[in-house]
Amino acid sequence: MGNMILFLSCMLCGAIFIGLGIYAAKKKTPMNFWSGVDVPRESISDIPAYNRAMGRLWGGYSAVWFISGVAGLWQPVAATVLMCVLGSGGAVALVLIYKRIEKKYRVK
Repeated sequence: MGNMILFLSCMLCGAIFIGLGIYAAKKKTPMNFWSGVDVPRESISDIPAYNRAMGRLWGGYSAVWFISGVAGLWQPVAATVLMCVLGSGGAVALVLIYKRIEKKYRVK
């Protein structure tokens, strides 16, 4: 039963991040990354490409949670380690990748 709860929790987290990625990819205005900071439309050179890149960013992060959830069905301890290591490392990667996306699409 515990394995199933872990699995469902991870799947829910993954679904939230994939949903955020889909939302970002379809958004007409620039997708925000930082909470409370709006990205001005004039500051992005190609909004659709920027938003697709943001969608891929969030979609990629969702993989951490889907992989952890599947691992949790068989090895809950391994899934917990994956969530801690990949989740925290992935959060750092999110920031670094976002900075590259922002630099690429920022109006110069």
